[in-house]
This record gives sequence, C-alpha cells and structure tokens, in this order.
Amino acid sequence: MCGGKGTRMYDATGVEKPLQKVKESTMIERVLHAIFCSRMFEKVVAITSVNTPMTTSFIHNLAYTRTEMIEVMETAGRGFSQDLSAVVSCFKPARVFIVPVDLPLLNAKTVQCIIAKCPTNRPCVSILLEKSFVEKLGITASVIVRSLGSTLYCHSGISVIDTSKLEVGFSLIEHYIVMNEIEIAFNVNTKRELELSEHMIDERGA
Repeated sequence: MCGGKGTRMYDATGVEKPLQKVKESTMIERVLHAIFCSRMFEKVVAITSVNTPMTTSFIHNLAYTRTEMIEVMETAGRGFSQDLSAVVSCFKPARVFIVPVDLPLLNAKTVQCIIAKCPTNRPCVSILLEKSFVEKLGITASVIVRSLGSTLYCHSGISVIDTSKLEVGFSLIEHYIVMNEIEIAFNVNTKRELELSEHMIDERGA
C-alpha cells in the first residue's frame, strides 16, 4: 500500500512519502526488498493512487531493472482502508499479504514469521503491537485497535486476507495476533520517526 497523502511527512522538495530515503534506499525499495527476499509470494502488487504519481512512475521504472516484475494498481487515494477495499476483491481467490510502505525496518525473516503465525482457516488476520511497546521506541501509535484489560494495542498495518471468503457487502471478522517486533513497530509517518528509524538501522546493522 503506497498511495497515501503522507501529510505528516511533508517535504518542501515535494518528495512523496514512499520515495523518502531511509539511509540510501527509499522506503518502498526497503519494503519490496523484504517481500522479494522472503520468497513467499507468487505476485507482488503496488497499490498507488492519484496522490503518488511519482511513486507510480518510480515503480514502473524499478520493475524494468529487476528480474521480479511488480504490478501496479492505482486507486482514488481516499485513504488506506478505502483504497484497500477497492482493490482487494481483484485478487480472488488468494491469500493476500497486505503491508504499508512505511515500514522501512521490515525484513524477509519477519515477513516469513508473520505468514507462519497466521492460521490458514481465518479469513482475516491482522498483526497488532502493544501500544506501550511502540511508544517506548519513540513512535506514535496512530491506529488503536482494541483494549484487553489495561493493555492497549495498535495496528501494524499488516494483514493477511483470504479473498475467497469475501462477499459483497460482507465485513470480515478480524483475528488478531500480537507481535512486539521492532521491524514492524517503526511505522514512519513523520520526519522525526524517519530519523529514528535510521538510528535504529545503525544500531542493529540492518
């Protein structure tokens, strides 16, 4: 998913959020690298929008320079959930791994671990983190999903959906898995969070 407006990542140069660089690579290149290196997928599709025309062009050019082809689908750019709903039925029947572009610390091992943990008999599995875990890293937990007792959780943006279970006008019941992993906690929405992610990469040697 790489079609958001990225208003919190304002850049006077006009660089779109997916093309913001973390160290020497753009965020979208880092996420794509994790996806391809995991060797878990038959197809990779970048969901762009009218908000990210430069990203669309970048991906088309990138696809020509590597052996793995990346398909591109453009949406109206109404928001993460709306854009996802508009395209997910196009992938029937399949299990679809959904990941936002703003997880620059994501790696192949974490992708493989998430897929291994997701039960195949659930129509929709979403990966959560404890809100306190995310905030201790200096990252703002922007999407609070639910509370169990005194523990608050936030959404990583990663989900696995079985599109064969999708029906018109039917909402899938989410099954949640909690994974307090740094690789998915760094959901970068601001310049400060981008800088924090670079410091973390330096510390971990990623």
